[in-house]
Amino acid sequence: MRTCIGCRQRERASVLVRLVALRGIADTAQVTIDERGRLPGRGAWLHRDERCLSLAVRRNAFGTALRDRGVAVKPTDLAEQLGAITSEGS
Repeated sequence: MRTCIGCRQRERASVLVRLVALRGIADTAQVTIDERGRLPGRGAWLHRDERCLSLAVRRNAFGTALRDRGVAVKPTDLAEQLGAITSEGS
């Protein structure tokens, strides 16, 4: 069981998507969806729903959940990734 960082509801990991902070150039971290669930680092979990994404953004839940306060979140990029995953699963 995992907890969605948006709505705070507990679900099976298979229902949620895993998010991780990937380090890039100049040691900046970018939040991305870990589709296979194998990327290294601490993960955060989110429903495949844009409402949960907007709740997580509004609450600044990414930095806390990933234990990285300097993490960069691009909600539009995450929304596109969520949309792509959701349409593939249909």
